[in-house]
Amino acid sequence: MISRLDKSHLEAYERDGFVCVPGFFDASELKPLLDAYREDPSVNRTMYGMVDEYGSPHPICIWAELGDDIIGMIPRMTRMVDATEALMGESCYHWHSKMTVKPPSCNAHVDWRQDFASWYDDGVPYPRLLTIGIAIEPTTKANGCLQLVPGSHRIARMDHVDTGSFSERVEHAQKTLGLVHCEMGAGDAVFFHCNTLHGSAGNNSESSRLMLFASYNAVSNEPLPGAQGANEEGRFMNITAKERDYRPIDKIPDDVLSRKQFKSAFAHTPLKRPITELDGTFTQAAELR
Repeated sequence: MISRLDKSHLEAYERDGFVCVPGFFDASELKPLLDAYREDPSVNRTMYGMVDEYGSPHPICIWAELGDDIIGMIPRMTRMVDATEALMGESCYHWHSKMTVKPPSCNAHVDWRQDFASWYDDGVPYPRLLTIGIAIEPTTKANGCLQLVPGSHRIARMDHVDTGSFSERVEHAQKTLGLVHCEMGAGDAVFFHCNTLHGSAGNNSESSRLMLFASYNAVSNEPLPGAQGANEEGRFMNITAKERDYRPIDKIPDDVLSRKQFKSAFAHTPLKRPITELDGTFTQAAELR
């Protein structure tokens, strides 16, 4: 298990806008979460379907507050926070986290995006945010692993609303910079910059793909009062402006999962409910199963 990043990780992140870290968690640490999900794939009936550009949904749940269960502890673990701050070069705080799954034969894909395009409208002044993606189950090309464009974090914030221009820019970036399929084993992690272009294809296999994503913002990059935009792309998450403000992270030891010091898998963290009047943005969890 690799719990600390070294110079080569930092150099790769600076060069490519992402870095993959095999064995960041031991698969046994994450097995209780995987077991709990398999027992209750609705995640206490909070899973809903993110709809892609073709109208196909894949299940997702989101949280901003961190409780004393597995999904609330992982973003607070020392290895998570220390690695984020090493890559950022400054102190950070939790932005939000989410769990996503692509069930077997799920046609939905994740549309190409820069996270900062949405988060800018939450009022942050600079692209000083990153996300850690953790494979709870193995991710492969066949089951819709994360795809990233290396070096795209150096591209300016792109206009996602002008879909014609955005598609052309994404195509150009892939043609000139390349494309990486981030295949991972259970416990592997990928760290990616908020401006790094990323997406994923559908699941064409008989295996599911469960991942946890934890996002962090630099303390110096707290949202500016009154600087929020329309953020049509992100409103479905129903995260309040107050939940975007700086809140110190209470770091916890790296052995909390191996010592089973959690109260549950996902019953002690408040999960967000999407804003239901946004037509076409989500499908209720019950309809996904």
